[in-house]
Amino acid sequence: MTRSYTPALAYPVLTPLYDLTLELFGCGTGTLLRALAARQPAADYTGLDPDPRVLAAARRRLPAEAGEVTLIRGYAQHLPLSDSTFDLVISTLIFHHLPDEGKRQAIAEVRRVLRPAGRFLLVDFGAPQTWTSRTLLRIGSVFDGRANLRTNLAGALPTMLTRGGFSVAEVAPRHRGLSHLLCQPRPT
Repeated sequence: MTRSYTPALAYPVLTPLYDLTLELFGCGTGTLLRALAARQPAADYTGLDPDPRVLAAARRRLPAEAGEVTLIRGYAQHLPLSDSTFDLVISTLIFHHLPDEGKRQAIAEVRRVLRPAGRFLLVDFGAPQTWTSRTLLRIGSVFDGRANLRTNLAGALPTMLTRGGFSVAEVAPRHRGLSHLLCQPRPT
């Protein structure tokens, strides 16, 4: 793999602190997969990340009885997965790491791998709703790159998803500054 990526917390030396830091937001390396597999052990799950250290942490976190879980090294912009394969795709705290063109590519890739009646849940930072969240996100953008976070902070992800062929609804109240966008492919 020759593409670059932003490591967890922007610097490889900080990757071990990723889970601890993200406990504030309710996600981390493999925690969502573990929770989903515990609730629906008969389902098949696939996790994807470009960082081998994050994948190793996820492998350690997933118990043997977690059901069918496959972890793949790859990028959201070029999913190494077959067309129309998934009923549900979930992305948590990834899009703010991507430049706008990467966001558009990832949206196209998600649409490609979803079945026609599939759904895409995108959980990421949206437009800040309070002075405190605006300040914290601006400080946090030092780690994630101000340019990559700009679209999120402007509240433009729903428009980008709509242009990418999805119908979009915000499905949950904001939690710690995160928006929850439920998307379904529009017929072509």
